[in-house]
Amino acid sequence: VNLVGGNDGIIFDGASLIADDQGDIILQAPAFEEFVETVELDSRKPDARGITGAECESILDALVLGIRDYASKNGFGKALLGLSGGIDSALVTALAAEAIGAENLLCVMMPSPFSSEGSIKDSEELVKNLGCESRLEPISDTFNVLLDQMNLHKPTKGGESLAAENMQSRLRGVILMAISNAEGRLLLSTGNKSELAVGYCTLYGDTNGGLAVLGDVLKTEVWKISRHLNERAGREIIPVKIIDKKPSAELAPNQFDQDSLPPYEVMDPILKMYFEQKSSPAEIVAAGHDAERVYWILNKVEHPANEFKRQQLPPTLIISKNAIGVGRRRPVTHKYRRVA
Repeated sequence: VNLVGGNDGIIFDGASLIADDQGDIILQAPAFEEFVETVELDSRKPDARGITGAECESILDALVLGIRDYASKNGFGKALLGLSGGIDSALVTALAAEAIGAENLLCVMMPSPFSSEGSIKDSEELVKNLGCESRLEPISDTFNVLLDQMNLHKPTKGGESLAAENMQSRLRGVILMAISNAEGRLLLSTGNKSELAVGYCTLYGDTNGGLAVLGDVLKTEVWKISRHLNERAGREIIPVKIIDKKPSAELAPNQFDQDSLPPYEVMDPILKMYFEQKSSPAEIVAAGHDAERVYWILNKVEHPANEFKRQQLPPTLIISKNAIGVGRRRPVTHKYRRVA
C-alpha cells in the first residue's frame, strides 16, 4: 500500500498493488489519486506451478545451513549416508558436501540382487563430481543367508514379499549405523516428505539416521531443487540420468514407485493442500482433484501404521508451514478414516 498526495516538496504517487506469491500482479490501483477496493483472495487455491527458482534457491540455502549447524552444534565433524542411485540420496549428498565439505562425507553404496547396474554407475559418477569418499558394501550374500534362515523367498515382483523387501532396507540400515558408531559419523536420512507422508518407507531401514534432510521436501520439489542446484553450479553435479530416472526402491525386479503410489505430480499438490493449507478433503476435491484419489491418499496419511512410522523419524529440517513429525502429531491408536 502506497501513500498518495503531496507533502511539502514530496509527491507520493499511490499506485498500490496486490501481487501473488509468484510476483504476478492481481490488482493495480491508479496513480496520483485515491482509490479504495475490496479484494477477496483464495488462499486455499493450489499453486499448479509449484516452487519457483527463487524458492529453490532459498530451500537449498536453508537445507545446507540446517545440515551444517546440526552437525557442528552436536559435535559431528563427519557424516555418512546410503547412496542408492536415486534422486533423494543424490540431492542429500550434494547438500551435505556443501554443508560440511566433500572430504568429510562418506557415501556408502549397498547393492542388492535387484540394484540396477545404472544405479551403481550413476552413484559413482555423483561421487566423482563432488569428490566425496565412497565405500561399497554389497548386501546380496547376507540377504540370501537371511532368506534361507527365515524361510522366505526372494521376491519376483513388487509387493509379493514385503518382509523380504523390507529386509534389504533394514540390512542397509544396520550397515550404516555400524559405520556411524564405529567412526563417529552423523547418519543422514534421505527420505522425502511425499514418501514419509503415505508410509512408503521402511521403519528401522531407510528411516534410520540422526537427521532427516528431505523430510519436509516433497518429491516434485526434490526434482526441481536438484535441477536448480546444477544450474546454480553451472555444471552437472547431480547426473541428469539420476534426475530423469523413474523412481524405484529397487527391492524387487522391475519395481517402480508408481506401482504402489499415484504419480508424484498428482499426489504432491494434494499433500501440499492438506498439510500446508490445511484444506479439507472436500476443498481439495473442489479444487479439481479426483475424489477417489484424494481419499486414498489421505487415508494413507492418517493410517495408524504410517503415523507410527512418522513418530520414530529423526529430527527433520523444516522448510514449510507444516512439517510432518515434529510439526504434526496424531494419535497412533485411532479408528479415524477419511470417507467420501
